[in-house]
Amino acid sequence: MARGNRYNIVKDKIHVGMKSFGWKCKELYPSHNLWERNAKTPGYIIRECFPKNGVPNDNANYNVLD
Repeated sequence: MARGNRYNIVKDKIHVGMKSFGWKCKELYPSHNLWERNAKTPGYIIRECFPKNGVPNDNANYNVLD
């Protein structure tokens, strides 16, 4: 795995509702999966696609340094 990768490849089967580092799997597609999480601003949701066997890790969180 490359340094700073935003997801980890897993051997487990990914299913809708699975959670990882604040992300929740919403839909499964043939080549990728849709994940979403709540943004720090109330009422906003971040949606992002990760590869089929990819699970978001801590690098996928949008942390802005001051």
